[in-house]
Amino acid sequence: MKQKILTVFSLLALTLASCSTSSKTYQVSDYRKTLTYHENFKILQLTDMHYSISTVISDTNAYVEKEIKEADPDLIVITGDTFMDASTSLVKTVLDFIDSFNIPFAFTYGNHDFQGNYGSDYIGQQVSKTKNAVYVDYSDDDIYGKANYFIDLMDGNSVKYRLFILDSNSYWQSGSFIGYDIIHEDQIKHIEDISSTYGKADSLAFYHIPVYEFADAYDLYKAGSVEGSGTNEEKCCVGYKRTDAFSRMKNCGVKGMFIGHDHINDTTLLYEDVVLSYGMKSTAEIYHHKIGYCVITLTSQAFSMADIQKVVIA
Repeated sequence: MKQKILTVFSLLALTLASCSTSSKTYQVSDYRKTLTYHENFKILQLTDMHYSISTVISDTNAYVEKEIKEADPDLIVITGDTFMDASTSLVKTVLDFIDSFNIPFAFTYGNHDFQGNYGSDYIGQQVSKTKNAVYVDYSDDDIYGKANYFIDLMDGNSVKYRLFILDSNSYWQSGSFIGYDIIHEDQIKHIEDISSTYGKADSLAFYHIPVYEFADAYDLYKAGSVEGSGTNEEKCCVGYKRTDAFSRMKNCGVKGMFIGHDHINDTTLLYEDVVLSYGMKSTAEIYHHKIGYCVITLTSQAFSMADIQKVVIA
């Protein structure tokens, strides 16, 4: 990610992929998926797999298969950069492989996923064709990004937990400066509309690029004033500007945020009563210092850092 220089072509492709050319407004209910909650509901987070045309598929699939089989989750959430420099056939092959485990999976995008020889809607179309995807994306909606939906875990007629799946987008350019993008204002307003429509629920948010509070929390963690675990081996590569996304998501009931992007960071920190957690780099593609996975186990008790387990497999 940080160790790969962007080409003009890939930046243009990513920028075009992030831009909506229409403005159709859908109902909040159109972005809702539901699954049945049970005690000890397990979510497996996979991130930054970076399948590319140079990937040795059998080797990389072996990591993913081990992670899925060990975790034995009720839901898989993939938090971006599944692909980089990929082909259409590779995208389909990888998604069919993930689908073959017959476990529901949610999917969102990182800053590299659209870097390939396909259009901006291709990955989403292939995700939607799988049997087990829990996924919503409208190519013609008026919300920035490609995947901004939510999954309510239902306990009878009540929402036990809500999972916000967000697109943190890719790149932002001003003149000669190129930085990482942010979660946009209309995306946060969308979360607020969901909470207003369905009521506030204890929630987790899954996206790719960290908000600034991940860096703030780590500085406090190093100073000994924030509770947490793990280490960051590179800086938090945040978006190009600070926003109020963290505080507004918190106000909507978000108790934990789970990201990827920074491959050799694996901290889990408690910041202003919100758990901020990096996923584990899930394959050996590009660069890493640990390969593994993150499991979140949801119970009838209040969500806490104790519900998160990070497992190193290599």
